[in-house]
Formats: sequence, C-alpha cells, structure tokens
Amino acid sequence: MRIHLLAVAIAAALLASGCVTFRPPNQPLDRVDPARGYRPTLQEGRRDAGRVWITLAFSGGGTRAAALAYGVMEELHDTEVVIDGRRRPLLDEVDTLSGVSGGSFPAAYYGLFGDFEERFLRRNIQRTLVWRTLAPWNLVRVMTPYLSRSDIAARLYHEEVFDRATFADLTAARGPLVYINATDLPSGSSVRFTQDGFDVICSELDSFWVAYAVAASSAVPALLSPVTLRNHAGGCGFQVPDWYEEALRSRRSNPRGHRAAAAILRFLDAKQKRYLHLVDGGISDNLGLRPMLDRVAMVGGIQEALRLSGEEPPDHLVVLVVNAENEPDPAIDLKAAAPSLAASMNLVSGSQIRRLNFETLLLTQAQLTGFARDLSTPGHTVVPHFVEVGFDLLEDEEERRHFKRLPTSFYLEDEEIDRLREVARRLVRESPEFQALVEALR
Repeated sequence: MRIHLLAVAIAAALLASGCVTFRPPNQPLDRVDPARGYRPTLQEGRRDAGRVWITLAFSGGGTRAAALAYGVMEELHDTEVVIDGRRRPLLDEVDTLSGVSGGSFPAAYYGLFGDFEERFLRRNIQRTLVWRTLAPWNLVRVMTPYLSRSDIAARLYHEEVFDRATFADLTAARGPLVYINATDLPSGSSVRFTQDGFDVICSELDSFWVAYAVAASSAVPALLSPVTLRNHAGGCGFQVPDWYEEALRSRRSNPRGHRAAAAILRFLDAKQKRYLHLVDGGISDNLGLRPMLDRVAMVGGIQEALRLSGEEPPDHLVVLVVNAENEPDPAIDLKAAAPSLAASMNLVSGSQIRRLNFETLLLTQAQLTGFARDLSTPGHTVVPHFVEVGFDLLEDEEERRHFKRLPTSFYLEDEEIDRLREVARRLVRESPEFQALVEALR
C-alpha cells in the first residue's frame, strides 16, 4: 500500500514537472526611480548623524559563522557608550551590516527584526533541507531545469527563518543598511542586493524575497545549485552615472575602480547575458569587505562617496570583521593515498579563500587608515578603528585548533554554538582597538 501511494505521488510529480517552466524570482522594473527602493543613499539618510560610523562584516562558514557573529552582536549590545549625552548600546550605533553565506543569516535577520532569534542557530536546517529535497513532489522536479535545490532552500528560509519578508520589509524596518553578498558564477564578480544594483538589470527589488538573496549568498557550488535571475536590462531607462563613465576611463589611474566598473558592463547587455547565475558570496570575497572598497574606488574616493551620500565625516570610522574561517583536516598529511576529487576541490577552494581573506584583511586595514586621513581636516580628526574577531587571535593553541576544525555546515550541537558565542564575546572585549573605541566613546 505504501509503495502504491509513493508511486502515485511520483507520477503526480512527473506530470506536474511536465508543465513547469522557469519562473525567475525577480520581476522587471518599469522605470528607474532613485527616490524609491532599497538603496544605500536612502537607507543611510535615515541614520542619525553621529560621532561614530560602524560597519560589521560577517564572513561565511555556515552555522559556525552565524554563531560567531551572533556572539559579537551580543557583546556590542551589552557594551554601553555615550552618544550625544545619552548612554546606549553600541549595537544601536551600527550603520552597515555586510554578510556572506552563513554570515548573511544574522545580517539579514538583524536588519529586518533588530534581533537574531535562535530559530536558525538551534535548528538543524541542513537536515530539514535534505528532507524537503527528498520529498517525492520535489525529488522528481529537481531533476528538471526548473526547480533547483537553492529554490527549495530559499522557500525553507522564507517560511521558517525570515517570516516571508521581502526587501520592501527590509526598507520599512528602518534598521542599518544590510548588504547580502553573492557571486555571479561566470564572471566571478560580487553581487550585492540593493535597488541600485537591480537598476542595472532593470529589475525591482521590493518584491524580492530576502530569503532568495540569502540562498544565493550561501549557495555552495556542488552542494547547492545557483540562484538564477532574469536580466531585463535595457527596458527601464537606466542611465549610467557620470562617475561610472569616469571609472571606465581610468584603467591606469584607478585600476581598482576601473575593474569594478568594467564588471558591470556585461550586466548591461541582456542579449549577451540573459541570466545571472548566483552562487556563494565566499567565492569572490568571503569577508564581505571588498565590494565596499570597490565601490569607494569606483566613485573616485571616500570624499566623493560621502558627497554622493550627502553626509558629513564622523569622529570615528569603525570596521569590525568577524572571520570564521577554518583550517583543513590535518589527517590528509598522514596518508599516502591521494585525496578524492571532492576532498581535493574542498582543499583547493579552502586554501584560496584563506589566502584571499588574509590579503583582504590587510587591504581593508590600510584603506580604512587612508579613508580616515582623507576625511580629516585641520579642525577635525577622523580616527580609524579596525577590529578583527577570528580564531587565529586565540592565544590557547588547543582552543584555536578546536574552533578552526569545526565543520562548515548548517548544523552544530548546542554546546558548540554556546562556545562560539562566548569566544566571540571574549575576542571583542580583548581587542585593543575595540577597547580604544569604547574608551573614546565613554
């Protein structure tokens, strides 16, 4: 009887799959309107002009990364500072959150709800996703080109993590600006989910699920399929801004800005690029920092970036990066047998991410110092603060080894989650740069 029912379910799924066509999760935009949508300039304008600008960057790393980021937010919430004569949690002063892969979950959730409930941290999202994929009505459909594993993941996140929120809800939340970072698979370019970015492909972001952005950001190749968007470029009156044209002409004088601008060119031609296939943001930048640096370079520097946003320089410029990178299993060095294809792919991608992380951290620290210098005047000094939270900063070798060997998955035991949260709080408190910032604000 059970076999008969299963056969009926599979037959129904097969019949349904024959009628399925590709339905992209993004809708076309009729006309570009700079005064509407989830745009950095509009979100930044809602922020109280203050003494301190804080950017939090949450790396990839599955639940390991999400728990580490959560612990950092807990510590910032419990750290009181004085702003405009009033004591308030430092977390309330955060202006921007940038999340990649596992780090995109706490970033998006906090931007929406001002909190990060443990519905993600304490749940076995990985097991739920596997069971949904193996359900008869999905198992057959994922064999077609029109339903992917990432579609199933996005619906799971939409229903059970993000309360069916869209980017219109993220705008209405009036929280910090949230950047969710993915990677365009063919070009390797970073993609951030803002209306400015969607203007380029003539797509509106308001109705787009926040869960789809997070699913794209965490779509690890081979494990999860790309999130595919339709490119509607050319139909909404989008005009490239003057600074973009200038960046394209500055191959020699501003190579970083030129490269960032050139990456956008391919998105403007919907005939040659009909679709965007988005995968894990960690492929292009596992820390979520480089798009910020590229944006500043592309518009012509930090002073021009501030002019475009209509804001004045702060007293303190803060970047706090949560780096949850791990290390390879040392057992491979004890075996004569060559690693499997899957193990080799993981080792190659992991080594590339770790090397890029190292270079990105050094670059960001140097750039932040330069930004502060460029914004300072004889009557007003802008002080940079670069705070890193990562396992490499742990003094105890055994503790460091333990955390760096935790798996990258969407499930960890409760005990490991609690340890990650505690060590994140400790690393924040022990940071000399963080201590200097708090002292200055008190």
